[in-house]
Amino acid sequence: MNARRRAQPDGLPSRVYAKSGAYYWVRHDNKWIKLSRVDEGDRRMFERLAEEKRKFEPSIGAGNLSKLVGEFVDLHKSAYAETYRDEWVRRGDVVASYFRDWNVELMDASAIEDFVTGEWPGKLSSQRAMKAWVSKFFNWLVVKKKLLKINPAREVKVKKPKVRTVYIPDAAFLAIRDALMVSKPHPKTGKQSKVQTGPMMQCFIDLCYLTAQRSTEIRNLRWNVDEGERFTSSYIDRESGVIHFLPSKTEDSSGEMVDWPITPEIEAVLDRARKLDPAFGQTYVIRDKHGKPKTDQACRDAWEGAMDRCGLDEAPYTIKDIRAKALTDAKKAGYDIDALQVAGAHTDRSTTEGYIKSREVPVSTVRLALPVKKSA
Repeated sequence: MNARRRAQPDGLPSRVYAKSGAYYWVRHDNKWIKLSRVDEGDRRMFERLAEEKRKFEPSIGAGNLSKLVGEFVDLHKSAYAETYRDEWVRRGDVVASYFRDWNVELMDASAIEDFVTGEWPGKLSSQRAMKAWVSKFFNWLVVKKKLLKINPAREVKVKKPKVRTVYIPDAAFLAIRDALMVSKPHPKTGKQSKVQTGPMMQCFIDLCYLTAQRSTEIRNLRWNVDEGERFTSSYIDRESGVIHFLPSKTEDSSGEMVDWPITPEIEAVLDRARKLDPAFGQTYVIRDKHGKPKTDQACRDAWEGAMDRCGLDEAPYTIKDIRAKALTDAKKAGYDIDALQVAGAHTDRSTTEGYIKSREVPVSTVRLALPVKKSA
């Protein structure tokens, strides 16, 4: 059966169709390839589509490394947390594109160093992240594929990023929060209109601050979950009066969890979020107009737009700094490091201390007076 032109848009990718409860991709040779069941969701469909395209469509470039990257991604992406999986796959696409004309047997440390440092000049965190990705890939080529004897990425050295010391002052935080709600003044009338996503974004940053959790946990926070998901998702537990947070950054390592009491302040934010559209069939607390969790990019765009509107576009504040502000403010309010370590779901006390010390400005208690001229 040949691919057919859609009578009306249905939101599916090109040459993908829903038929008899399943998604199918129609290859350019008009062969229908089953991707997944419709009830498995769009994410699974897109994963399978990427897999089938890599198998059928010719690899870009003249080398064999790009195809091996695709094989590595398809084989290992399911091992990563859902909240991180898309970013991990994206990094693989970057590697495949950059080395599209390379053969794996010609790879050496200098080529990898040029890639890591040249593509992200001055961005030490990105350099370390990409070096780690490439290192795992080449280790797979050594151990499993036996195409190399030595992992060339082991010889690549990247600098460790400096400890981030940015603290958002109260005035700046409140200014950004207010600016989420209104647009820039009209150039002629000076009037400001309401930003449609503003109320939901205010709920987002309020929960980031009030719970001192990472923004990823807030974006993926659910109203409730099935019993089988209680140890795999962050959710609101009304019976216990707490929010169960499973930090995505540590779920595959330490698995450190934290229960955060639903305080009156948090309850007020949850009540605001519950009443926002779409108010029916809610799964996620912070959601878009389709009821799906807000994406990292959407939250970043809203935050940066608000900073621009309130005149802080040159300031170094990011959404990630809200968590550091919350823990630092809690320390100023009198909470000790042990309590903050639990709040931050840190397995290491030094991690918590680093959050605080790097943002606390010490006040000197030394008092001096000008020297007095001695009489003869």
